[in-house]
This record gives sequence, C-alpha cells and structure tokens, in this order.
Amino acid sequence: MSSETSSPSGEKKISRTAGAGFTADLKSNSILLGAVILLILPLTFILGDFGEKRTTQVLVLGLPLLLTGFLNFRIALLLFLGSLFIDINPVYLFSLSFLVIPYLLLVFVVTNKGFETRDLKSPFLWVTVFFVLTMIPSFFNSLAKTAGGFNMFMWPGFILLFSLFAVVFKDEGKINFLAKAYLWLVSLNALFAIYQGITTGRRAFGFAGIMFVDILGIAIIMVFILLLHAKGKEKAGYAVLFAILILAMIFNKTRNVWVNVALVMFLSFIHVAIQAGSLQMERRKVVKYGVIALLFVALTGGLLISFYGTTFFRLEEKQKLSAESLEVADVNNSLVTRYFIWSTGYTAFAQNPFFGMGMYSFAYSSKFYNGLPDNIYKKFVSGLTLHHGYYSMLVETGIVGFTGLLIFLFVLFRNGRKIYREASGTPRFLQAFIAFWAMIYIFTSLMFTDAWFWGRGIVMFGIVLGVLSAIDNMNKSNPAKGTK
Repeated sequence: MSSETSSPSGEKKISRTAGAGFTADLKSNSILLGAVILLILPLTFILGDFGEKRTTQVLVLGLPLLLTGFLNFRIALLLFLGSLFIDINPVYLFSLSFLVIPYLLLVFVVTNKGFETRDLKSPFLWVTVFFVLTMIPSFFNSLAKTAGGFNMFMWPGFILLFSLFAVVFKDEGKINFLAKAYLWLVSLNALFAIYQGITTGRRAFGFAGIMFVDILGIAIIMVFILLLHAKGKEKAGYAVLFAILILAMIFNKTRNVWVNVALVMFLSFIHVAIQAGSLQMERRKVVKYGVIALLFVALTGGLLISFYGTTFFRLEEKQKLSAESLEVADVNNSLVTRYFIWSTGYTAFAQNPFFGMGMYSFAYSSKFYNGLPDNIYKKFVSGLTLHHGYYSMLVETGIVGFTGLLIFLFVLFRNGRKIYREASGTPRFLQAFIAFWAMIYIFTSLMFTDAWFWGRGIVMFGIVLGVLSAIDNMNKSNPAKGTK
C-alpha cells in the first residue's frame, strides 16, 4: 500500500503513514517531555512567589503541553480550546486564551509548509478594519491611553484568529473536530458545575469561571439545532446532552443568559422549521421535537425553582433602597448596581458624545466622571466595565464608534446569511447554519454584556467568524450544484 499520494501539481503528500509517524514522534519525545515536566514542577512553585501564583503555575506547567502541539496541529487546537476554560486574565483585559493565538499561528506555519500570509483572508476582514478605525478617534479624549491603547491590540489578534481559522478548516471534517472537542469540554465543565450547584448552593461555573455562562449558551444553541436535525440513537444522545447543558445553565443562576438563550432558541427554532427542506428534515418532526425541547426547559426550570425556592436562583432581590443602605453601600439588587455603572457612563458620554471617552477606558478612568458617593463608587463602579455591549461602545467610542459597530454587525449578519445560503445542498450547510446562529447569540448577548469585546469573549467571537470564513472559502472552491 502506497504511503504517498501525488497532488495535481506533482508534489508528493504524506497520507497513510501520517498517523504512524505522529505516534512514533510522540513516543520518541515522551522521555524528554517527562524530564521537562519534572523540572518545571519545582520551578513553578518558586516562581509562584512572584506575582499571581495560579497564573504562573498554569503558564509554566502548560509549556510542555505547548511543545507537543508542534507534533500535530490538532493537539495545538485542543490546547487552545482548553485555554477557553481557564479563568485567567494575565494582563489588563487580555485572557490566557487570547495569548495562545500567536502560538496557534506559529504551529500552523511549522506544520504546514508552503503556507503564506496572503492565504489569510476572510469576508469579515475589511469591515472589521473599518470598525477598528472608527474606535481610534476616541483616544483623543481618553484619560487612560496606556491601558486602553494596550487593550486595542486585541483587535489585530481577533482578525488574525478568524483569518487563520479560514485557512485551517479546509473541509467539513476539521470543523466537526472543532465542534466535538468544544462540546466535550463544555459537557465536562457542565457536569462539574451541576455538582457544585447541588452541593454548595452557590452560583456554579465549574472550573471555567463566570465566562462559562456564554460559552455554555453557545453550546446550548449548537446542541438544540443538532437535536432537531438528528435521527434515531443520535437524537437520543443529543437529548441527554441538551438536558445536561440546560441543568448547568440553571445552576449558573445568571438570569440575563437565561433570557438570551430562551430568545435565541425560540428564534432559531422558527428558522429551522422554515429551512427544514434545506436541512433535509421533516417540518412536522422539527415542530414536534422543538416544542418538546422548549417545554423541557420551562418545566425543568419551574421544578427546580419550586424545589429549591426562588431565593436559591436569585429571583427575589427586591431590595428596598434607603438612605442608610446607600450610605453603607449595602445594595445587592443587580439592576440597581448596574444603574450606578450606567449613570457614570452617561456622565462620560454627555461630556464626549461624538468620539467618546476612549475605547477600553471606562474601567480605568470612570473616577473622573463619578457623581456618586465614594463608598458606592468604590464598591459598584471602580475598575468595572459597563456591562452592556452596545452601551459600552456608545460611551467609550461615541456616536462615531457606535455607528461603526452597527455597520460592523450588519455586514457580519449579511455575509453570514449569504454564507449559509450558498452552502445549501452541501454537507456544510448545517455547520454554516449553526455558526450563523452562534453569531446571532453573540449579537443578542451584547444587550446584556460587553465581554464579547475583550477577554475570552472576543476569542469566542473570533472562532465563530473563523468557522464562517472557512465555510465561505469552501463555498468558493467547491460550490453547491446550481450555483456559480
């Protein structure tokens, strides 16, 4: 049996022996990796005395794992996905997962000879560049130019990520690998979060931290659509997974995510029913199983609330505000605490309506716009972002940046819709359809959080656009029958 195949250009490509070669390389390096790990362990705890200990431990212990990524890109991809579940922001608003993006590019270059940077292209590139340009004038007014300017480097990384993924995922199988790995990691953390919720009674995020609520939200939308599409035993498997994820979402006790997931599930359900023919599904069955799934969500939530009580799920926070409670900053109502942040943001916007107060500047310079008592400001506003995606863009970048955001989201919506439509009649249509709805989840989530512009949120955003970009490239290289 031949171990090589020839491409149309005459170049030879390794095929059958790739897996065997990978295994041999892994075995030959296992002793070296073991020695590195043994050396790293004591070094980690020594370095832990300098700076934040958990961050140092993760970074140093992760080094040997990062080295294994150079043996096979899929290992590097798994490490990247794993970093999404580590709640660490090493510097400013950068997450650990963001810092892994350059590593991904380096591994891809090393493991894919012949790759050129001009291959990095995406239908979302120029509108993202335009959006970034509309943010830049805000720095004329920024009182935190260093911190805000440094955080702006997240946008080149964002562009790099979705452009890289457009090249990495050359076929449906690679996208399936990404989706399966993501759902496995979400499922493990969901089970742990359920355990935490039952045993502690507190809000449960597993080992992934609070951003898990939106990582989980996207997974629920993915599994919901897959559940409607699946048949036979596969449908039963997705039903069990769906139930686990919903339980984890309830124990997260994050009400804005409940609203967001419910809204996107309902809208995607209608869309799936409309697109049943293109998805090769029976509309009658789509409606049947969709209604069952939605009823399951409602009944499960209702039963758990009746069992544990409304206070367990933070549904009774009707707190009477008094002069005394405000004086000592004894306020727990989440809407009221957000009001303190938003009122400070309004003051900043009123002073800088056209260009804003500076992108990524609110968390560092809100004190200059504060009109609240010092104790209230320190407890509820100081060091925090604006907790609302659209509002934060309006406050920090003004009317100019907010207009750029609306154009950016409109073009993303239009191009995403075009991509899944052009994939109709191909195996990648379902993938494009799910990625489109993951993007819609982010758009609606911006009404509740600004975390999609920083940390792990912007990384998740880049992954979704990267999958859509990859499918767009597949559409162009292998169009569906009947399209040009």
